Amino acid sequence: MRRRYGFKRLILIMGLLPVLLISVGFSAYLTQQQLADSRELLTQRAKSAAQQLSVVSSHMMQDHHEDTLAYILHTALEEPGVRAVSIYNSDLELISHAGPGTPPPNVEGLSRFMPFKVMDQADDLQITWAIHAPLSAEGHQTDADGHLGWVQMSYGWHQYELMKYQSYLAAAIFLGLSVLVCILFFSYINHNIGRDLQILRMATHRLTSGQRDLHIHVPGGDEFSELAEDLNELNAAQVRELKELQLNLEQSNSDLRETLETLEIQNIELDLARREAVTASRVKSEFLANTSHEIRTPLNSILGFSNILLKADIRGRQREAVETIRNSAVNLLTIINDILDFSKLEAGKLVFDKAPVQLRELAEDTLIMLAPGAAEKRLDLALFVEKDTPEAILSDSLRLRQMLTNLVSNAIKFTPTGTVRVDISCSERDDDYATLTFKVTDSGIGMSAEQRKHIFRDFGQGDASVTRQYGGTGLGLVIVQGLVKEMGGEIGVESELGHGSTFWFSLRLAIDHNAMQMRDFQSLQGSTVALYDSSPLYGLAICDLLEGWGMNVQLCQGIDDINTQADHCILSLDAEESCQPLPTIHRDGACVVLSYHSEEHPQDNNVWLSKPVSHVRLFDALNTGLSDDNQLNNRHFRNSQVLIVDDNPSNLLILSTFLEDAGISPVSAQNGVEAVSHCQEQCFDLIFIDIQMPQLDGIAASRQIRQRGKNQHTPIVALSAYLAPENPSQLRDAGIDKYLSKPVNEQQLTNILQHYLAPSCDLPPTDEHAPEADTDAEEQPRPVDLKQCLLLSKQRPTLAKNMLSMLLDELPGLRSQLTQAFDSKEWDTLTELNHGLKGNCCYTGVPLLKQAVCELEADLSAQKPPQQPLFTAVITRIDELLAWREEHELDALFD
Repeated sequence: MRRRYGFKRLILIMGLLPVLLISVGFSAYLTQQQLADSRELLTQRAKSAAQQLSVVSSHMMQDHHEDTLAYILHTALEEPGVRAVSIYNSDLELISHAGPGTPPPNVEGLSRFMPFKVMDQADDLQITWAIHAPLSAEGHQTDADGHLGWVQMSYGWHQYELMKYQSYLAAAIFLGLSVLVCILFFSYINHNIGRDLQILRMATHRLTSGQRDLHIHVPGGDEFSELAEDLNELNAAQVRELKELQLNLEQSNSDLRETLETLEIQNIELDLARREAVTASRVKSEFLANTSHEIRTPLNSILGFSNILLKADIRGRQREAVETIRNSAVNLLTIINDILDFSKLEAGKLVFDKAPVQLRELAEDTLIMLAPGAAEKRLDLALFVEKDTPEAILSDSLRLRQMLTNLVSNAIKFTPTGTVRVDISCSERDDDYATLTFKVTDSGIGMSAEQRKHIFRDFGQGDASVTRQYGGTGLGLVIVQGLVKEMGGEIGVESELGHGSTFWFSLRLAIDHNAMQMRDFQSLQGSTVALYDSSPLYGLAICDLLEGWGMNVQLCQGIDDINTQADHCILSLDAEESCQPLPTIHRDGACVVLSYHSEEHPQDNNVWLSKPVSHVRLFDALNTGLSDDNQLNNRHFRNSQVLIVDDNPSNLLILSTFLEDAGISPVSAQNGVEAVSHCQEQCFDLIFIDIQMPQLDGIAASRQIRQRGKNQHTPIVALSAYLAPENPSQLRDAGIDKYLSKPVNEQQLTNILQHYLAPSCDLPPTDEHAPEADTDAEEQPRPVDLKQCLLLSKQRPTLAKNMLSMLLDELPGLRSQLTQAFDSKEWDTLTELNHGLKGNCCYTGVPLLKQAVCELEADLSAQKPPQQPLFTAVITRIDELLAWREEHELDALFD
């Protein structure tokens, strides 16, 4: 931006500075010229004096008047500026001298035509002049040579210096007078201009402050006077404009008041309409929520009792009718779930959880859940997880499972024959986050380019014929797309008509670095496994999994080609092959048979697992050779105390039936108040609680259970007819460990029981008439059963050692607490401590302590105080274990 200067500064710079520069330059020029003229004048005077002296000296030297010559020289010293005078003969011999001594002259270069030489030195001016013989009366030279000698005169510069300083002084005085005159002149100008400017500035400030009754007058008739008149005219114009503006404002205010009254009426009408719309939207949301809850609750009963009936011995048309009822209920449940999720997406009310998720386990559970539908169409389901994909992430497992379920179920629906493949890969990864891509590829009917444009629209499918043939609401992909976008990811589809489709979505998720690995998959590294699978895709998936564990896989073309020398073998059979007799394989390792109908396998020595198989169950089968124990009727939790809380009697009956099949006699409560009351009186191993209940809902009841009573650390599983919790963090804050959406199927219940409950601690029944056991020391039970430790840890020595070590480390402090509670007669505390010790015993091989703890717990449930011998037996067994620990080294025992 160009810099602006004020009037005073401009006058000073443009007026005074040029005059000052001119004065200084002119003074310097005049002084320098004067000094040059003075120096030239002094030099001419010296030359004239030297010439005159040479003429006079010629006569004196010719007549040999040396005395007169000396007098003349002394007289010459009186000339101003003369310092010394010397007379030399033609041989440069000094004849006469006056003044300070001087060196003899240098006469080289002097001639008759150039009779003198001037030497301007720093201190003086020396002039050498030739002395010629005087002319005769006829005008001729009397001496042929023409040179009688030389005159040398020395002039000092002090007179010149004096003149120089006088000139400098005069120039300085002149310059000072010039500056003073300029300052006086420009001060006068600045004063007048500043006065006029001040008048104009004050007038301008008064105008800007709103004063209009003023007249500006600047005398002189110059430009400032004209500017003052212009300001007066501007003031008058503003006064006129203000009057007009005032009139316009009054008119505008009048119009505005009328407009505001109209707007106020409209705003009232809009507010009423908005309230009606909000009320309608709230009513719609509440209607959907309540309706879904009311619909899902009877659906829970329909599905539950259908499964119970299907487990009974019914055949023919009755079984077909029950299966039709179950399938219809499942389809209806799917439609309701889609509508609810779509409604939540539209309302923007989805809240995502952030909890640890095992990627492979989540994908396998999805495929296992959808496997029956694929098995009916004889489709192969295969899962591939890239090696650099993180094992665990932090995300919403329910939403991830929902997205995968929708995509895989769509792939199964629109694939008449062939395969459905799920791929999980990691494209980008850093220390804390990873970008994961989920792909679902099928070999189904595919889509055209036009169909792909409409595939993610609401209630849209490929075309009307697809809807008629395959059914569905057309909301599944819309819901997946909405969930992916809400989680900040991308989704897309690649498809060609008649050649299948590939749906994919990618998400950037946090990596869970604290995930625990309960199995050492590398323990099978280096072992060989013979694999047969009639499906190349599923066989490739199993091969990829086994090679990830470090196993050497030998693919076989047929069952008869199985290598009997391999450490293990895996037979993946289709429906026809499952019915065929299998060859007898003599081996020490595990022989695992994968089939879609593993529950119907013959009683042989092979390990039969459902297909598609979970990687954990496959590892356990290869590592321990355990048989398929996934069904509830093969699990026993007879000594487990379970509380179920639900306000719906049908739901209580279904849960009770499922739990009784597992050997559990549950305690029932119909609302949260009863649940809290039960939890204050009794210690449970597991609690199932409904969310929506009268008097006290499940969240509030769980919070009270955690705050007081005997079940502050008991696992709580929430059940709800809603598809997903409104706020997952709210459940965790209330102390709820797990959330299940109704209807709860048998597989979900099995997983919950296996995760939170220990196997039965019941002792085998004894025969009163059996002979007494031998009292020999070798026949007495030992405090620690190593075989049972390994069996409970599924043949993992490290885990068995760690579990036993943790129990032994807790026993000293626990013994002290038990004794203190018994001595102070705190029976509730004793019950809680004994119950916790019972749970620990069920995970380790300590049969004597387990028996004593179970007997004390039964006595505490029946009466309080307990019998002294039963309590003493528990303390005795603890002492035996502590003594056993002192005598044994755990590392050596489990090596």
